[in-house]
Amino acid sequence: MMMVLMLMISTVLNPIPLLHAATGCPSCPTATIDSGVIVGTAVVEPFSQATVIKYLGVPFAAPPERFQPPRVPDPWDSPYDASTYKPACIQTFAYPAQLRKLVMTWFNTPPSPAGEGEDCLNLNVFVPVSQDQDQDQDQEAKPVLFWLYGGAFNFGTASLPTYDGTNFAANQDVIVVTSNYRTNVFGFPGCPELNLTERNLGWLDQRLALDWVQRNVAAFGGDPRKVTIAGESAGAQSVDALLTSPPRPTPFRAAIMQSGQASVTIPNTVSAESWKTLTRLANCTEGHGMGCLAARPADELKTLIERENLRFSPVPDGGVTWAYTPRIDRLKSRPRKSSIARVPVMIGTNADEGMTFTYPQSDMRRYFNDTWPAMKDVMIDLAGRFYPVGSPGIPTPLHQISLMFTEIVAQCPVRTLARDNKRAGIKTWRYYFNASFPNTQIFEGSGAWHSSEIGLIFGTYPREGATPFQADLSWTMQTAWADFVKDPKGGPGWAPWPKIALIEDERGCGCGRGVDDCAQEEAAESIVTANPGHLDRRCRLMDQLYNKLTLKQGLIEQ
Repeated sequence: MMMVLMLMISTVLNPIPLLHAATGCPSCPTATIDSGVIVGTAVVEPFSQATVIKYLGVPFAAPPERFQPPRVPDPWDSPYDASTYKPACIQTFAYPAQLRKLVMTWFNTPPSPAGEGEDCLNLNVFVPVSQDQDQDQDQEAKPVLFWLYGGAFNFGTASLPTYDGTNFAANQDVIVVTSNYRTNVFGFPGCPELNLTERNLGWLDQRLALDWVQRNVAAFGGDPRKVTIAGESAGAQSVDALLTSPPRPTPFRAAIMQSGQASVTIPNTVSAESWKTLTRLANCTEGHGMGCLAARPADELKTLIERENLRFSPVPDGGVTWAYTPRIDRLKSRPRKSSIARVPVMIGTNADEGMTFTYPQSDMRRYFNDTWPAMKDVMIDLAGRFYPVGSPGIPTPLHQISLMFTEIVAQCPVRTLARDNKRAGIKTWRYYFNASFPNTQIFEGSGAWHSSEIGLIFGTYPREGATPFQADLSWTMQTAWADFVKDPKGGPGWAPWPKIALIEDERGCGCGRGVDDCAQEEAAESIVTANPGHLDRRCRLMDQLYNKLTLKQGLIEQ
């Protein structure tokens, strides 16, 4: 029976032929890409019973040289085994010891099955098999979802179980591609000795992976003209960077940003400071840090970074991967004159983004003094006037700090970006995720925490202890995301901005946060459309700050 299934898969997925018996796997599915033949595996997705072919750990770049841009891989002569995940890029968890353990538990458990290493520039392709189509009839090329993980630009890997694209591909008939990219000092070193245009190596990795998709996705039955880029947190920031400083020609037609953006941000000085500290700790001569650190064992650098809590993230690079003025460029964009990619956008945030960033804080003054020392007085004043403990949704000091983080860092900047897109005539759909379930809580009261929506979208949420509503919500969200990938101009199924989709659990509309024009909706509906006025009521407080950070005075009239 299995041989019959494999023969059918091979026939349906032309141009994916069977591998010659001489390789030792006569029934394994293969694809021929520009580097050579790759050998995957076919699996039956357990819930839909649909067949998906997985190609895991496919190199999209040659083994990278440390602190150097990625390059296209050399061709291989023998078939490449793409049946298992390959190494993740080196991750650093630069937090105090107790918090480091928590972060690794939340965001890196289980760890990469193939470990970590510098030879990590690989991606995974999940290809649905359409067995109900006439095998003699040419199939329409499938749309593609290209996913970039989060991790604060310091950790993350495409091989985490939550990013397994099998369920999404099986249910939605969409090809899913998940890609690695370098992080921390290996991806965003902040090194002044590097050429200006080569300082965001991790973002250059992403661009080469997208180029790989354009060159090769047709070999899997995909349409390179129908690529949607998507990501969460740092992955969403990466998507925004691709939007506002796009490769030419633009290798995507739509974008999804979950809990992140790169247009309304505070200028980064962390990477440069961390680089200086790291070179000093490694006893490198001033001005020769790059050569010195390039020669050191990777584990030594990882240990120093984590011991000293050093963080790295993207830096200005002459506009190559990060636009000089992304928000201004978006506001000035017009259909016939634009430096940004004018494609449909879906964007949103979670109700409790701040929980994983502020837990277990309870001293508001200490938190702002440690986190935003230059703005601590402003933040303390805002907390007392607009986020008082005891008001609806703020039962404890932790909830106070968390909600301020949620709104100031995540929710309100996304509102600003949606408004800017509307002004520029770029169609945008916004969502607000406020669903939590007992089997997804990482600590008591964590709520709709940062990244908790991903498992529902990919269909990788824990089945043990799942409620029927949770399963329905996963299907509804996954279908909405897939509808956007398939028809970006048509959207995900709700009204575009200035409306907002509220993605809820069984508690019903608003969940105590309060929204406009929502009470008439059925509480049992998992996604309802509303006006965001009350939900965003405090965002107006931040408009002046965002404008000061992101707009040159007088250039854009607000």
